[in-house]
Amino acid sequence: MTARNRSAVFLTRWRLLPVAVALAFFVIAGAASHLAEPGTVSGQVIGPAGPIAGARVRFKASPGFSFTDTEGRFTLRGSGRRITAWKEGFLIGGEMASSDEVRIRLRPFPTEDCPEYQWVDPRPDAKNAKNCGNCHGEIYREWAASGHRRASSNRRFLNIYDGTDWHGRAGHGWNLLQDQPDLGTVCSACHAPTVPFDHPGYEDIRQVEGVDSLGVHCDYCHKIQATSTKHLGLEHGRFAYSLLRPAHGQLFFGPLDDVDRDEDAYSPLYHQSRYCAACHEGTIAGVPVYTTYSEWRQSPAHRRGQQCQDCHMAPTGTMENIAPGRGGVRRDPATLASHRMRGADGDMLRSCLDLTIEVRHQNNTLAVVVEVGASNVGHRVPTGFIDRHLVLLVEARNREGESVKALSGPSVPRFAIGRSVRADVAGQLFARQLVGAQGEQPVPFWRPTRLGADTRLSPGQRVKSRWQFSTGPVRQLRIRLIYRRFYPAVAETKSWPDNEIPVWTHSIELPPESDVYRWRSPRAERPKG
Repeated sequence: MTARNRSAVFLTRWRLLPVAVALAFFVIAGAASHLAEPGTVSGQVIGPAGPIAGARVRFKASPGFSFTDTEGRFTLRGSGRRITAWKEGFLIGGEMASSDEVRIRLRPFPTEDCPEYQWVDPRPDAKNAKNCGNCHGEIYREWAASGHRRASSNRRFLNIYDGTDWHGRAGHGWNLLQDQPDLGTVCSACHAPTVPFDHPGYEDIRQVEGVDSLGVHCDYCHKIQATSTKHLGLEHGRFAYSLLRPAHGQLFFGPLDDVDRDEDAYSPLYHQSRYCAACHEGTIAGVPVYTTYSEWRQSPAHRRGQQCQDCHMAPTGTMENIAPGRGGVRRDPATLASHRMRGADGDMLRSCLDLTIEVRHQNNTLAVVVEVGASNVGHRVPTGFIDRHLVLLVEARNREGESVKALSGPSVPRFAIGRSVRADVAGQLFARQLVGAQGEQPVPFWRPTRLGADTRLSPGQRVKSRWQFSTGPVRQLRIRLIYRRFYPAVAETKSWPDNEIPVWTHSIELPPESDVYRWRSPRAERPKG
């Protein structure tokens, strides 16, 4: 081909280029007219009876959502690979996002509970693919370290239950089964809620076995469909819950509305304090042994809309995927609750209790003022089992380290005296105090008792107390706030270690004459779950 011919072909192609571009534009525009507008996906949610109105639709693991209209249709703005839908009474469904209209089918979950259902073992086991810990490793490890895991095997609980001590020796102190054998079933209702009614472990928790011996486990918690507070404190544990165990296949309730494995259902109950009430509110043998839920109902936290889960299942901030490598997706760590379910540990106690101390040295007298405050808490402090208590100790010592008695001010009651506390020590007790028929204290709740003083701290409350000491012998003050699980006499009889948790301890050398010494405990942040 000559140079002249090549030039002609080039010019012809150049002149045709605008025509080709124009044709391509119209083709693309025509195709686009059949697609959803950029950044949106449209579709429909349907069920066995047709379109489903009011279903909640979202891009999986994304915060925004939309609801279907009366025809089950939705328009969802945003981006993501998968779209999920949920409505009450249905399993969560999902489909891959696409440029075409998305159609999501929802399947109703069963409506009848199957008592013959076999509980899923939470422990990881390669031979049992359905075991919870196989996929949810981090959640399993958190739960395995929790009080819920030890609900039926906690040694202190069992020592009180059967009269043994820490070393397993019988005949050491309080013994519920010996005094009130009928109360064994009340204990199992919360501490071993999956044991069958016809199993010996229902009446004697020491005989539970298998999955039932794992306390309050994953499968049980995620089979709870509803709970009742109609007879609050009188229906214990399993008797206040409505379970939904499938006869075929699987069903799990939970706090996420986009887990679309075709066996999961969302339940708002899992974000509500009501979920906890059945086991954390209990009147037993006529005694209000557990009152945490009713305390929360009366608290500023309740009025602010804060729930039990907000503190006791607070996200750790480190978990991003609840089932990595097993179909789980990356999520905002702030949306994933911790299953450690923290309670009265040192960090949690320091985050809700503070001390202020003022010491005035004047006219050969030490005037000591201590204020204890409770904040950042949704119930009274302490809460839980009725024997838990706080004790404030104000100890003055001379040069030889011997105790110096206060001239005035409150002192710790004799029944709260332990090996580490002298009978005449200055201090204060914060407790619900049970009194026996003959005035004895401490006394187990299942014996004839009456409820005496309740000096525990309410949320937001501050209690200020004053003591005076002669400065002559005093060389040092030590002020301690201590949390105890049980009263010292019980702990000593049972040979329990670690009955006390130090909250705040502060020592003060004798300040110079006319000086005023002030100290305030550092502000501790609420620990992550």
